[in-house]
Amino acid sequence: MSGRNIITRELSDSIRQCLGRKVKLTLKVLVKVETKGDKTDNRVLAFASCRLFVLTAKVPTRVDQHFHYLDIQGVESRKPNQLCLTVCDRVYTYYTTHEENSSHEVDTMVLSLGTALKNIFPAVPLTHIIRKVDIQPPKRMQQLDELERATLGGTRDMGPCGGFSTQYMCMCDYHALPYREEVAWDVDTIYLSHDTRELYLHDFDYLEQKDLIPIISALEYNTWFRKLRASHSKLSHEAIERILHVVSKSLSLEEIYLDNIGAKAEFANKLSLALLSNSNIPLQKLDLSHNPIEDKGAVHISNPIGRQAKGLSHLNLSLCGLTGKGVNMLAHSLSVNKYMCQTLTFLSLAGNSLRDDVNNLYNFLAQPNALKTLDLSATECAIDAVFGALLRGCTSSLAHLNLSRNSFGSKKTREMLPSFKQYFTSTLALKTLTLSQCKLPADALKNVLLGLACNENISEVDLDLSSNQLGGTGAQILESCIHGVRCLSALDISDNGLEAQLGPVVAAISKNKSIRKLSIGRNLNNIKSKHVYHVMESVVQMIQEEDCVLESLSINDSRLKTDLHNLLNALGSNHCLQSLDISGNYMGDSGARLLAKALQINSKLQYISYDRNNVTLQGYSDIAYALQSNYSVKFLPFPVHDAMLCMKTAPERTENLMRRIQDTLYRNVSPMKYSNGQAFRLQQGFLLSSTQQQVDRLVLQTGEAVRTLRRSGSDLVGANSLQWAEGLITDADSSKQLISHLHDVVLRRDEAGNPIETKLHQISSDLHTVITNYLQDTVESMVRSAQDKCPNVLSEEKVVDDVRAACLAKSQLSSQLVETAIVEQAGSVILNKVNEVNLAIASTVSDRVIDEVVDSLSKTCKNLQSGEGPRKRASTGTEMGSRERGSSESSTRSERSDTVSQGDDTTSQKSDPSPLKLEYLNLATPQLASKRKSLHGRKLRPQSVVAESLDSVSELPSSCGQLQHLGKARPRRVKTRAPTRPMGRADLVEEDHDISEGVDTFFRPGSSTPTTPLISPDSENSPRLLKYGSTSSVESSPHTGGARTGSERGSIESLTRSDSLARSESDVTRESPRPRTKSRDTEEEDEMEDEDQSLDEKSRSVTSLIGRRANEPMLKRSPDMSARKASTSSNISSMDDKSRSEEDGKEDSPPRKVAGLPKFGMGIGGNILAEMKMMQEKRTSVLPKDEDKDRDERKENPSSSLLAGVRLRSTGLADSLKSPTNGFPRGSSGSKSPNCNRDSVIENAGEYESSDATEDEQTSAPVRSVREMAASLARSSVGEEAGGKKKSSSLPRNTPQAANSGAGGDMGGR
Repeated sequence: MSGRNIITRELSDSIRQCLGRKVKLTLKVLVKVETKGDKTDNRVLAFASCRLFVLTAKVPTRVDQHFHYLDIQGVESRKPNQLCLTVCDRVYTYYTTHEENSSHEVDTMVLSLGTALKNIFPAVPLTHIIRKVDIQPPKRMQQLDELERATLGGTRDMGPCGGFSTQYMCMCDYHALPYREEVAWDVDTIYLSHDTRELYLHDFDYLEQKDLIPIISALEYNTWFRKLRASHSKLSHEAIERILHVVSKSLSLEEIYLDNIGAKAEFANKLSLALLSNSNIPLQKLDLSHNPIEDKGAVHISNPIGRQAKGLSHLNLSLCGLTGKGVNMLAHSLSVNKYMCQTLTFLSLAGNSLRDDVNNLYNFLAQPNALKTLDLSATECAIDAVFGALLRGCTSSLAHLNLSRNSFGSKKTREMLPSFKQYFTSTLALKTLTLSQCKLPADALKNVLLGLACNENISEVDLDLSSNQLGGTGAQILESCIHGVRCLSALDISDNGLEAQLGPVVAAISKNKSIRKLSIGRNLNNIKSKHVYHVMESVVQMIQEEDCVLESLSINDSRLKTDLHNLLNALGSNHCLQSLDISGNYMGDSGARLLAKALQINSKLQYISYDRNNVTLQGYSDIAYALQSNYSVKFLPFPVHDAMLCMKTAPERTENLMRRIQDTLYRNVSPMKYSNGQAFRLQQGFLLSSTQQQVDRLVLQTGEAVRTLRRSGSDLVGANSLQWAEGLITDADSSKQLISHLHDVVLRRDEAGNPIETKLHQISSDLHTVITNYLQDTVESMVRSAQDKCPNVLSEEKVVDDVRAACLAKSQLSSQLVETAIVEQAGSVILNKVNEVNLAIASTVSDRVIDEVVDSLSKTCKNLQSGEGPRKRASTGTEMGSRERGSSESSTRSERSDTVSQGDDTTSQKSDPSPLKLEYLNLATPQLASKRKSLHGRKLRPQSVVAESLDSVSELPSSCGQLQHLGKARPRRVKTRAPTRPMGRADLVEEDHDISEGVDTFFRPGSSTPTTPLISPDSENSPRLLKYGSTSSVESSPHTGGARTGSERGSIESLTRSDSLARSESDVTRESPRPRTKSRDTEEEDEMEDEDQSLDEKSRSVTSLIGRRANEPMLKRSPDMSARKASTSSNISSMDDKSRSEEDGKEDSPPRKVAGLPKFGMGIGGNILAEMKMMQEKRTSVLPKDEDKDRDERKENPSSSLLAGVRLRSTGLADSLKSPTNGFPRGSSGSKSPNCNRDSVIENAGEYESSDATEDEQTSAPVRSVREMAASLARSSVGEEAGGKKKSSSLPRNTPQAANSGAGGDMGGR
C-alpha cells in the first residue's frame, strides 16, 4: 500500500472515521515525509476549513500532527514537488509522490490553503496572514493572485458583517473554546440591521471571560467593524492580551474605547508597543479615561501618538492620575506630530492635576489648530494662562470649552489679564462655555458678559455659570449686563445664592429675547419667606410677556412649596414654554392640582419633570385626569421617589394611575388635529373676565349722563354728541361678543371648504400617483436586471411575466395610507399652527377694539358730565396747549392706572400679613378697577382658596405676632423713689426658714418663678392646671379685722411691690420684638415658640375661669361661711406668731428676711381649699387630742371655742402612718418651687394630721396646709372637686376639721 500513489477508499473511510463527520475536508494529498537519515515515510495531508491534519497512510489511520492555519508563518516551494511549511518557528517539508518535475499537486495544496484562508478572512491580503510566501517560479502564484483579486475586488460575498460568524468560528477552533451560536446570531442580525460598525463587549458580558476571547480575536482580520468599545467592563488578563493582539494585527480599527477597564501603566506600555508594531492601523480616536496609568503610562503612550502617521482626531485621557510631567510629555508629542494640529478636534485632560507648569500644553494650544472641544475641568490649571493660549490658537474652530471646577485665581487682588476678555470678543465658533464651580470673581463675570455682548460673529451660545456663589455682587452684574448679550441661547445660573436678588436678574433676563433655555434652580434655599413672592412674581411676569421666547425653564430643587402656586397658575395660558422642570419643590397635592388645572388648557408644554414634590395618589389622579384633555405633553419622566412612597401604601392604584399617564403620553406622541374652539373659548373667557364689568360700568355711567342731559334739555351739549354717545354704547355692547363673532367667521370659512384641507387632499392624491408610477418603474428595472444576471433561467416570457405580476402585487401602496400621512399627520401640525395664528389675529382685533371702546367711553362720559361735547373744530393755540397738558396728565394717570391694574392681579394673590387689615369685610363686594386688566393679569389664574388655607397652616406669616391685649403694651410709669421698707430676696433666705416660703410664687403669675404648666394645655388633664391672678389684698378683706401687725403688713406690701415690678419687667421682655434674621428653614421654630406663648396665655385664662366657676357653688353652700372665715383667720394669725417666736427661741439661726406671709390673690376661694383638704383627709385618720392640750389650745385660741366639744373617733391606724419626708431636713424644700415635689407635700399632709404631732406642728398646721392643699389642687380634676363637695358637705360643721378647713380656705383667699 505504501508504494501506491493514490489514496484508497479504505484509507479515506478510515480518515473520515478518525476525524469525525463534522470535519469537512477540502483536499487529501498523499505525501512523503523525511524521517531519520535518508528514509522517507508516507503521510496524508488533509486540508479542513480551519486546520491542516497530518495522518498516517495506514488503515486504521491516526492523526500524526495538526496545526491551525493561523499558526502557519511561512509557505515555501522552491522545487516543483516540494512544500515547506513554517509553523511556530519549525519547518515541515513535504514531497509529492509523483514525478519531480510535476508541480501540480504542490500548486493545488497552496491554492487550497489560500482558498481556506480567503473564505475565513475575505478582505485581508494573504500576505498579511502568512508573512512569508515564497513559491518559485512566480508564475505558479497566478491562480492564487486571481483568487485574491476576486475576493478583494468584492465579486465574492463576504457574509454578514464581513463574515464575522465564520471568523468567530475559526477563532473558537483556534483557542479550543466552544462555539456560541447566540453570539453569531446577535452579530449577524442585530448589528447588521442597525448597520453598526462598533463591537461593544458589554453586549456579551453575560458570558464568561474566556468566551470573550474568540469574540475579540474575530476582530483581528475583520474589516467590517471599525470601532472596539470595552467601556466599564472588568476584563481578564487573557481578554486584555487579545485586545492588544488585535491592535497589533488589525487593518480597520479606527476607534478604540478602553475607558474604566482598570488598566495601569503596564497596559499603556504594551498598548504603545502594539501601536508601534502596526503601522497600518488607521487609528483616529483613543479613549483611555478613568484608568490610573499615571505619568509613566502617559510617557509610554506619547511615543505612538507622536509617530501616528495620519494623526488623531479624538484623545481622552481624563481622570488618569496625570500631573504636569506626563501632560508636558504628551503635549510635546502632539506638537511634534505635524498632523495633529490639523486632525485633533477633541482633547480631554479633565480630572488630572495640572497645577504645575504645563507650558508644553499652552504652546500646543497657542499654535493654530483644529480643536473643537477642549475639556480642562477640575485640573487646577491657571485659567488666565489658558485663555492667553486660546486667544492665539483656538479662536477659529473651538466650539465647546469646559473649564469648570477650576479656581479662577490664586490671589483675590490679582487683576484680570486683557486676553480673558479679548478671547470672548474675538472667538468665531464658540457654542458651549462651562464655567461652573469656578468661584468667578465679579470682574471675570463682567468680562465674560461684556466680551460676549461685543462679539457679533457667534450665536446660539450655551453659557453655564452654575455653582459660583455669585451672590449679590454677581446678581448686580447679571442684572446690568445680561440683557445685552444677544448671542446666548441657554443660560444656567443655578446654585449661586442669588436669593432675593434673583427677581431683578430674572427681570433683566426677560429683556433678552435670544435666551430660550433658562435654569435658575437651587437659588432660593436660604431666602426669607417675604422675598420669595417677589422672585416668583418676576418669573411669572417673564413667561407671561407677549414676546417671550423662553422655551425651557428649570427651577428645580428650590423647596418653594406653596410659593410655586403662582407659577403653576400662570402655565394655563402660557404660549412659550415647552419644557418645565419643577422637581424637588415639595408642592404637594395642592400644587399637583394646580398643575392639572393648567394642563387642561395649556397646548404648548411637551416636557414636565415633577418628581420629589411629595405628591400622593390624589395628586397623580388629578394629573392623569387632566392629561386626558391635553394633547401636547409628550414626555413626563417617571416620578421614582414619589411613586415609591405611593407603592408602599396602595400599589395597585399607583400602578393603574401610572399606566393611565403613560397611555395618554403614548396617545400624544401620534400627531392629532384638535379643534380650535377650545382656544377661542379660552381667549373669550380671558377677555370677558377683564372687560365685562368695566365696560358695563362705563355704559351705565354714559347712559345715565345721556338720559340726564335729554331730560334737562340743556343746550350745552349738542344732539350730535348725544347720538355719538349712544352709538358708543351700542358698540360697547357688541364688542363684548366680538371674539365669538370672529370665531364664527372662521367656522363659516371652514364649513364652506377650507382651502388648506382641500389642497392637502389634492397633494395626497397626486403623491399616491407618483408613488405608484415609481414602484412600477422599479419593478421593471429589477426584472431587467434579473434577466441580465440570469439569462438562462429567465429566458422564457412566461417566467418573466409571472415574476413581474408577483412584484406588481407586492408593490401596491394604499391610497388611504398616503392620505393619513399627509392629511391627518402632517396636515394636523399645519392646521394646528394655522388655528393658533387665527386665534392670535382674533385676539388682536378684539383687544384693540375693546381698548378703543373703553377709551372713547371714558372720554365721552367725562365730557358729558362736564357739559362739553366732543370738539371737532380746530383749536386755538391756547386751547391746544391746555389740551396737550391735559392729555399728557391723563396719559400719565392712565399709565399709572395701568401699572396699578397690573399690580392688582398679582398682589391680590398675596395675603396681607398685617393683622389690622380686615379684608374679610370686603369679600362680598367686588372691587372694579378703573382700567381694564392687562394681558398678564387676565391670563393669570387666581390663587386657590384651598391653597391659601394650606399656606396659612403650613407656614405662618413671619410678621404676624400672637394675639395680645391692646392695653398691655402701654408704657408704665417709671418709679423715682426707692422703697421705704426692705424687700425680701429669695437668695438671702436660709434653709431653715418656715414651710410657708414659696407660697406667694406659687399663686402669683407674674413672679420670676417659672409658671409654665407641667402638662400641655390641650391635654385631657388641662383642667387641673390653674393660674391665679391677684385681685385684692388681705388687708382689704372684711374678714381679717386687723389680725396682722404693722410690721407684717409692711413686709407684705414690700413683697407686693417687688412682685409687681418683676411682673412689669417680664411683660416688657415678653412683648419686646425679636429680630428675625433667620432663614426660611428656621422660621418654623420661631413660630412654634410663638404658639407656645399663646397657648400659655390661653391656659391662664381658661384655668382662672375654671377656678371662678368652681368657687361660685361653694360660696352659695353655707350662709355662715364668712363667720367661719373670720374666726379661723384670727386663729391662724395668732398661731403663726407663736410658732415663729418659739422657733426663734429654740434655734440659733440667722434672722429671717421675710417677716410674714406675702400677699397673694383670690384666684381660688377658701372653700375650694377646704374641700381639697377634706379630700386629702380620706386617706388619713387623726387621733383625738388630749384633754390637756385641748384645754390649753382653747385658752390660747378663744376663737375656736365654738368647736371645743367636738371629738373625732379614732380608727387605730395613726401609728402606722409615716411621711416619706421624715428623713429629710426640715428646710430642704424651701429652696425649691412648690411645683417641684407635689407628692411629698401631699404625703406630708397625712403626717400633719396624725395625733402624735407636736404642739409646734399643730400651731403651724394652717400655714402649711395652704401649700399642701395647693399641691393637692394641682393633682385633682374637676370631677373630683364635685365629689369632694358632696363629702365635705356631709361632715358636721362644728368639727375641728371643718374649722381647719375654713382657716385654710381663708388663707387661700388671701
